[in-house]
Amino acid sequence: MTRHSRLPKYLAIYDDLRARIDTGEWQADDALPPQRELAASYGVTIMTLRQALQLLENDGLIESRPGAGTFPASKRYTYNLLHLSGFADDLRAQGAKVETHILGSSRETPPSDVARALQLGPTEQVLVVTRHRVIDTHPSVLQHSYIPWSTGISPDELVDASLYQVLAQHGYPVASANESITVTTLGAAEAELLARPEHSPAMLSHRTNVTEDGTPVLHDTALIPSDIAELHIDRGPQQIRVTYRINDRGGRTAR
Repeated sequence: MTRHSRLPKYLAIYDDLRARIDTGEWQADDALPPQRELAASYGVTIMTLRQALQLLENDGLIESRPGAGTFPASKRYTYNLLHLSGFADDLRAQGAKVETHILGSSRETPPSDVARALQLGPTEQVLVVTRHRVIDTHPSVLQHSYIPWSTGISPDELVDASLYQVLAQHGYPVASANESITVTTLGAAEAELLARPEHSPAMLSHRTNVTEDGTPVLHDTALIPSDIAELHIDRGPQQIRVTYRINDRGGRTAR
């Protein structure tokens, strides 16, 4: 007997649809056939087909788009907020293609909230680096990094390099961090860079990284459009895991 002949019908359909999705029969923007058509092709009732579709949705393999139909789910990556690895490094390890573009850098007197986070005096300055992250060809993150000028880090060192690694090379390895996440909307310039409509929702992260002796050495702000990211929390009896889930669905062109 074959595996499919031993399985309940909905599980056999689940296996077959999963294999068809995995082999790329339907791309991310290709709707699956209507449910009645699929049910007829498998010789089952709509209810049996829906059991299979529910399993596929539970596994994150398909997604329903109201008014449009059912589609293969966008690829998702996770960034563990409890780890101190770099954002790009985490996603690349999962197979994502991440491009980082440095849009500019300057020596500035930081805003008051950044100065407080970095415990800087009124005359102390920072190196500000603005980076644009593109994930699988889609504009995804706009990041501003504030580094105390006293670290001696220059913008040239950050081209094609991890900021965490550069800090460690200068004697400032990051040992811990605190982060807050709020909801905001995109201004005109931000929307254009992230290829989203102006005023569309986004998550804004503020993260301060410190060394083992408690010295703040980096303050990051990261702007992530809400249509590709969600905050996910797994609570267990002994641990908690907090991640960003980032999908690779392209954003709409800014208007």
